[in-house]
Amino acid sequence: MRSYIRSSTLAAFLLLTGACSKSAPPEAQEAAPATTQAATAALPSPVLQNASALGIPNAHEPLPGLLTAGQIDQAQFDGLAQAGFTTFVSLRLPDEEGAGWEEAYAKERGLSFTRLPIAGADGLTRDNVEALDHILRATGASHTVVYCGSANRVGALLALRAAWLGGSTAPDALALGRAAGLTRLEADVARLLETP
Repeated sequence: MRSYIRSSTLAAFLLLTGACSKSAPPEAQEAAPATTQAATAALPSPVLQNASALGIPNAHEPLPGLLTAGQIDQAQFDGLAQAGFTTFVSLRLPDEEGAGWEEAYAKERGLSFTRLPIAGADGLTRDNVEALDHILRATGASHTVVYCGSANRVGALLALRAAWLGGSTAPDALALGRAAGLTRLEADVARLLETP
């Protein structure tokens, strides 16, 4: 009797291990490349990999080649320039902590720098959106860094630009804004998008 139980158990074990070693069904084999593609798509872009290596705060790439971020320092400025970024835009007031040095620093290095001071929600005006749009159109938005204290103001202006100048719906504009760093100003942006 024991021999029969052992033989049955062994046969069941061999059957199971044999089933596990067989190749996956065609449906599973077809799904594997999609899983690999999803994993590859989840990898950060070269722009974000570089920004991460430089320690850029709150780095985002809402549009191809456009880096949005929090305040950068001189070493990060140099690292971004070495990576091919040629246009820098700060939305910070020159007297904000950590700001104000960039104009002279960029000029010494032959790089384009523009300060477009956005004083919180009061700075979310059509004139400021059009000023940022002019800069981004001139550069094609590629090789451009736009930053503020945390990327919140950047996301706000890009959301408004998408809606007011690009014809995006409010939900799509807000999604772009969030992808660029929009946080605390989202309610203000949403209110402005509701205003005709």
